[in-house]
Amino acid sequence: MSITSPAVTANTVPSTTNAPEIASVLVVTQASLSLVAGLSAIPFGIVEPGFRVLSLVTILVAIAMFWLARNLRRQRGWARRWVIALEAFSLVASLLLTVLPIGAMRGPVPVLVNLVMPAAVLALLISRSGRAAFARPGTTA
Repeated sequence: MSITSPAVTANTVPSTTNAPEIASVLVVTQASLSLVAGLSAIPFGIVEPGFRVLSLVTILVAIAMFWLARNLRRQRGWARRWVIALEAFSLVASLLLTVLPIGAMRGPVPVLVNLVMPAAVLALLISRSGRAAFARPGTTA
């Protein structure tokens, strides 16, 4: 005798969709952090006009990341490609900032947000289960 009802077992999701959902949650988390960074840079735009542009660009990137995460959860192939490109660019730029002696990566939070999260999203989307979730019907991953 099973403790789960037949309705619950009938609504279970196949394991191939877990990778896009987890990647979508990570991208939403990154977008939230980018949105907070962009909004917190707005007051500095009063003194320095360059910060206005940077805060606006950061907010627009955050909005694009929310949109990509939404389409990633819907398993759109183009969203997967865009997220892979965006995360790879972010990871390369963060690695460059880590190597340069300007002190951009101090502490565990910037390392987690700028290095670990993009690497985790890339690993999820490039893995076998990530490719299988985005494969067209009739093709193999």
